Amino acid sequence: MIWWEERFLLDAAKMEKLYWSCVREAARGYRLTLNEISVLLFLRRYAPEWDTATDIVQQLGISKALVARSVDCLYRRGFVQGERDANDRRIVHLHLCGEGVTIAQQLYQSGCRVSEQLRRDVTEEEMQCVHEIMEKMQRNLDEILNKMEGQVK
Repeated sequence: MIWWEERFLLDAAKMEKLYWSCVREAARGYRLTLNEISVLLFLRRYAPEWDTATDIVQQLGISKALVARSVDCLYRRGFVQGERDANDRRIVHLHLCGEGVTIAQQLYQSGCRVSEQLRRDVTEEEMQCVHEIMEKMQRNLDEILNKMEGQVK
């Protein structure tokens, strides 16, 4: 592996660790698992476009069982609610409610503070380049994961 590729992967892992550490700290008083945090942040960002357990499984790569368990715990605590689809009663649309709205916002803001710190001294032009590169890499990642998923089935 070329040195910059190795460095990139190590730095990406460190960024993820920092992000989750800060978000977990923001959630400390609520006794949430990482998967529950992920569900709250996902719904805050993507609902109502993507708002089903299946959407969460597909987009976050978390197993169906873990998503089901997380949604169930969040539901029992009054942080999320589900509403059956009018056209297909098998589909349940999830949304944040009650304290879940506030918690998701706090978690999001914690992540934003980390992001702001990481972008310090980085110009808008440099951020645009990073964005374009990451979009290309995301497409490659999606392609790799889809191929891997096809091999497992």
